[in-house]
Amino acid sequence: MLSKYTSYIIIILAAATILMALGTYYTYRNSLLAVEDSLKLQSLGIAISLEPFLLKLNPGENIFRDIVTEGRWEGIAFIALYDGEGTTLLHSNEKLINKKVDDEFISKALSSEEAVYDYTTLGTGEEIFILNFPLQLNNSAAVLRLGLHSYPFEKIIRQANFQAISAFIVIVILWITGYFFVSAVRQAEALSESMEEKSRLTMLGEMSSVLAHEIRNPLGSIKGFAQFILEQEKADKKSNINTEEYLNIIISESKRLEALTDELLLYAKISEYKPEQFKLPPLVSESLTTIQANIDSRHIDFRIDIPEDFNIRTDYNKLKQILINIIQNSVESISDKGLIEITAKLRHNNAEISVQDNGSGMVKETRADAFKPFFTTKTSGTGLGLAIVERLTKSIGGKIELHSEPSKGTKFKIIIPGQL
Repeated sequence: MLSKYTSYIIIILAAATILMALGTYYTYRNSLLAVEDSLKLQSLGIAISLEPFLLKLNPGENIFRDIVTEGRWEGIAFIALYDGEGTTLLHSNEKLINKKVDDEFISKALSSEEAVYDYTTLGTGEEIFILNFPLQLNNSAAVLRLGLHSYPFEKIIRQANFQAISAFIVIVILWITGYFFVSAVRQAEALSESMEEKSRLTMLGEMSSVLAHEIRNPLGSIKGFAQFILEQEKADKKSNINTEEYLNIIISESKRLEALTDELLLYAKISEYKPEQFKLPPLVSESLTTIQANIDSRHIDFRIDIPEDFNIRTDYNKLKQILINIIQNSVESISDKGLIEITAKLRHNNAEISVQDNGSGMVKETRADAFKPFFTTKTSGTGLGLAIVERLTKSIGGKIELHSEPSKGTKFKIIIPGQL
């Protein structure tokens, strides 16, 4: 299957070929028409010039022979005069005088009383232009036939032929160049696909490693404590174990597995974009409520600077998930006491939502990989949190910016376009 870029190249080449071919065709045709018009004008001029002399012609005088022999007009092949019966009255070749010819163009000129044009081929193989010009001689109809060589106009024809050949060569060169260009594009696309496939396989390898680690630990705990409880039950030594503690561990580890699968599903399949108009402060409050329910003994202050009437139009649930993941990331970067500021403003018709913390911050290498799936610097976690944030932000038509320095905290800025 052709890529869109290859298709565009072929369409451009086809359009250029058609335009060049049409231009060459019309130029060539107009050149031939110009030659024909010139031959018509020259032949008519000669015929009109000869008509007065023919009216005063003396018997036995052959001015046609002298005209052709002396070259009074350039390019004349022959001149002949025929009566209404087709008998040759006068000819530049005296051997043809008094001979009768049966020519439809002579008859047509006599009947229509208008000039009739034709082409004929001489015995030498040369094609010449013919004018059949009707006139009246001594109250009787006659036809003056004039044959003209086309070589005086061969320069125009050669130029037209040269342009046609040049256009053909250019078209061939264009298609050859286009072929190599398309081949290069296809090779580049194949290389890009190969690199994407390698990247995908690398990511799958990383994902397998992370998932194996994240799944093995909870499963090991669940399996170990379940077997221990079962063995104690069989040995009837219930009083020696804290069944409730072990069951809580099993539930906790199960929740870890559940959270992991939820994140994987969220990252793998982003739901349909459903924009709606709503006020931002209530959404921020809901997000904080979700986060604060899971904060341990650390003392973290939240400072919100968002106008109560700040309206925004986007997907409510997606933006909420984005904020939860970002705030959770900020919470995890704070070791003991800290501050997280959440602000929002309109700028250049865009809504800008910022989440800034005074946590540990990130080094340059961490910032570069922060949004990569399964990348994490924590001892636990899947590394999908910020990857999900980036995918969700793109799905609502926005973009996210990250600013962070070690020991100076981190700032995330979500920019959502098209806000009134």
